[in-house]
Amino acid sequence: MRAAVLHAYGESPVVEEVDTPIRAEGETLVKIEAAALGHLDMTVASGTFGVKPTLPHIGGTDGAAIVVESDTFEIGSKVLVRGRGIGLFKNGCWAEYVVVKDSALRSFDVGLDPAIAATFFLPSTTGYVAVNDVAQVQAGERVIIAGASGAVGAMAAQLALLAGASEVIGVVPREDQVALVPKGVRTVVGRGEALAELLGTEPIADVLIDTLGGDILPHLLKVIVPGGRAALVGYTLGTELLVDLPNWLLSDVRLLPVNMMRQGDRQAELAPKLIELLVSGELVLTVQRFALDDIADALTSMREGKVSGRAVVIPSS
Repeated sequence: MRAAVLHAYGESPVVEEVDTPIRAEGETLVKIEAAALGHLDMTVASGTFGVKPTLPHIGGTDGAAIVVESDTFEIGSKVLVRGRGIGLFKNGCWAEYVVVKDSALRSFDVGLDPAIAATFFLPSTTGYVAVNDVAQVQAGERVIIAGASGAVGAMAAQLALLAGASEVIGVVPREDQVALVPKGVRTVVGRGEALAELLGTEPIADVLIDTLGGDILPHLLKVIVPGGRAALVGYTLGTELLVDLPNWLLSDVRLLPVNMMRQGDRQAELAPKLIELLVSGELVLTVQRFALDDIADALTSMREGKVSGRAVVIPSS
């Protein structure tokens, strides 16, 4: 079979022929239809993470697949592949076939596009937890989503609208990201002092959900109403936040961390509901497909922020 194999940390995986894995008792052999490319995959491949798989290694923590051999699942059934160390310290989904523990598989609605099935889990569950569990957006509230063009931000924006927000403002750093902001969201383009000029100094929203950090976050905190909430999800534009304590105390805006590493059970609980919303079209997830041979280019595009939505690799032509 063909697989994208990592031979050295800090380098791109190489697509090559390897042996098709053989399953043991309690395991299932699946054919991968689509595999997600995520920032966790890139972090593992960098060699700087606490999880360091034995090389050579096949990455890919999430995938959508068809059952080929199993004692537990019906042959030909559609399954999600996730968990149990897949793509971390065990070979993952960047391959035509993978053997996994039965407990790492979950059946999914056949009406869901495999490319969506492979990529929806993290952004949709993160967006839901940020909007509904952490920020607790209420009907009639005004919400700012920083990074509304990204996978998590776009999901959060749509879920805020579904929660009854009276207005959702999507903040993006670049003009070329505007087309990726969901329908029904008012878009503001800018960062740093340019963003501050666009937003003004008066409160314009009750809730902030930030996926970017960096020089965008301090300015957005200033336009949240006193007593409002800020759910902090990501830090792609910078990892530090300098807080002017006297003015922050005066504003009384709550800073709420969204730590998805503690939300495993909640994610599993939410997945069926979110799949229903995706199948019905009430939620939309943008994906950009790449052939397995183009996985190195796909990872480069991800690092440069040039992927439209979530990146997904298709192992078989």
